[in-house]
Amino acid sequence: MANAPARWDLDIDWVSIGSGLGGVCSAIVAHDLGAKCVILDKSPRLGGLSGFGGGEVFVPNNYKMRELGIEDSDESGREYLDFLSAGFRDQDLFDKLLATCNEAIEYFGREAGIEWIAIEGLPDYYHPKVKSARASGRYMTVDLFDGSTLGEWQGKTYAMTPHVPPGALHKEMYAWGGLAKVTTWDYELVGQRVAEDKRAMGPGLMAYFVKAAVVDRNILAYVDTPVRELITDDGGAVIGVRAEKDGQDFFVKADKGVVIAVGGYDHNREMACQYESMPDWNSAAPPYFDGDNIVMGTEVGAAIAAVPPNNLAMFYGYNIPGEETDGSPLYRASWECGVPHAIWVNKKGERFCDEASYKDYQPRLRQWDGQTQTMPNLPPTLIFDQNYRDRYPLGSFMPGQEIPEELCVKADSLRELAEKLDIDPEGLEKSVKRFNENARKGEDPDFDRGSFSWSQRLVGDFDYPNPNLGPLDKAPYYGVKLVPVSVGINSHGLKTDVHAHVVHVRGQAISGLYAVGNSAALRDLGAGYQSGTSNMRAITWGYIAARHAMGKD
Repeated sequence: MANAPARWDLDIDWVSIGSGLGGVCSAIVAHDLGAKCVILDKSPRLGGLSGFGGGEVFVPNNYKMRELGIEDSDESGREYLDFLSAGFRDQDLFDKLLATCNEAIEYFGREAGIEWIAIEGLPDYYHPKVKSARASGRYMTVDLFDGSTLGEWQGKTYAMTPHVPPGALHKEMYAWGGLAKVTTWDYELVGQRVAEDKRAMGPGLMAYFVKAAVVDRNILAYVDTPVRELITDDGGAVIGVRAEKDGQDFFVKADKGVVIAVGGYDHNREMACQYESMPDWNSAAPPYFDGDNIVMGTEVGAAIAAVPPNNLAMFYGYNIPGEETDGSPLYRASWECGVPHAIWVNKKGERFCDEASYKDYQPRLRQWDGQTQTMPNLPPTLIFDQNYRDRYPLGSFMPGQEIPEELCVKADSLRELAEKLDIDPEGLEKSVKRFNENARKGEDPDFDRGSFSWSQRLVGDFDYPNPNLGPLDKAPYYGVKLVPVSVGINSHGLKTDVHAHVVHVRGQAISGLYAVGNSAALRDLGAGYQSGTSNMRAITWGYIAARHAMGKD
C-alpha cells in the first residue's frame, strides 16, 4: 500500500471516489453536516453511471405518489422487495435500506432542490401477478433540468445518453406511444429541448445532484483524476487516497472518511466473466468501470460478497458498427425483442423465453445442459420481418433506413435466413409457424409474453390486442446475433454493514472506509432487481455513510 506522504496535496474531511449518485449524495450530506469534501472521478465528466441511464429511482410509498393520491404502504413495499430478494438478502441491511430510503429522498428534495416526480403509469415489474406490486407511482424521477445552470460544469456532465430519449419526460414518452412508437413522437419539442439543454431522465437526475454539490455548495470536484490507492495508517484505518492529477501523484487526506462509489467491473471483461459465470461480457456503460472497487478494497483487506448473478440487470444486445462512447464500442440493450413481429431463437431455431421480460429471459439464457456441457440458449438471435421494419426502429435505424450488413442479416425466406445465421432451418420455420398462429390471436401459450404490465408499457404497441405480440409473416426476414450487454449491476461487490462501512475479511469494519452504490454488494436486496433500485440504493447508502462518518448515525 501507498505510505502516507510527507506532505498532503489536499487536507479534507470526506473523499468521494466517484461522481455518480452514491458519491455525490454522500458529499452533499457530509458538507451539510459541516465537513470539507472533495469528489474525485477518473472520467472527464461528472455523473457516473447514473448520468448515463434512465433516471428512475424506485421508492415504495414515496411522498410524491401520496401527493397524487396513489395508494401504497410501507408494508406492501417491504413485501414486494422481499419477493424480489428471493431469500438472499441480509436482513439487517434490508431493514436499514427500507427504513431510510424515504427519509433520504425527502432530504434531497428539501435540502438539495431535487424536483422529484412520481412516474404515473409505469408498473412494477411483476404487476399484476404479485399482489404487493403496484401499477403506478413507485418509480420516481425528476422534472426537466436547465443545463445552463451548471455554469462551468455544463460541458463536464452528461447532457444526453444513447440509451434513453433526450429531452422527454416519462409521461410524455408514454403519451407518444412508448419506445415501440418512436416514429410518432413530437420531435419538434424534443429538438427544442435538446437545443436549450433541457435535460431529462438520467442526465437530468444527475444534473440536479451535481448542481447541488459543486455549484450550490461549492464542493471541490476533479475529473480526469483517477484514484489509484487507499492510504492507511499503522492500524489499518483508511486516512486518505493517492490519486493521479495532471499525470502526477495527488495525495488527499481524509480526516472523516473515504467512500468508494466507483461502480463495478463492467469494463474489466476478465473479472466480469469470472464473477458473473459468463463466457462473454460487454457493457452499455461508459468505459470507466474497471473493478476499482474490488482492487482498492481488497488491497486493504476488504471482504467480497455476492448474490446470485442469474436475475439482476443483464440484457442482450449489439454494437452498431463504428458506434462508440468515449472511445469504447457502444453496446445497446435490445428492446426490439419485446415489440410485435419479433422473437428470439437459439441455434436450434427454438424460442426459449418471454422475450418481452428480461426477468424471464436472463435466467433461461444461463441454462446449463449437463449432458452436453453447453449453454444451449447462447447466443440468442433476434428474428423479425418486414412488418417490423415498416413500423419500428432497430437501434438508431428508423423504418426505411438501410441497416448495415455487419449488423443485420437479410433473406427472402426463413430457411435462407436460418442458413445464413447457422440456425437449424426446420427448427426456425416450426417455431415461427407456431408463434404466428398464436400471435394472431394475441396469445403466447408457451411463455405468456405480454402478460406483464411493465412489458406492455415499456416496449409494447397498444395498436395490437396484445401489445407485445404480432406475427412474422411478411418477407423479407431479418436476423441479428446478440451478445450480453450489462448495465453496471454486478453480482459481486464489497461487503458492507448497516452504516455502509466496508467489512474486513476478518469481520470487523475497516475504519474510515465506506462503499455505496454498485461498489457495494447487493446483499441489501438479494437476488432480484427492479428498475430504479440501483439508484435508490446509491442515494440511501450515500446518505447513511456520510451521516455515520460525521457522527450522526
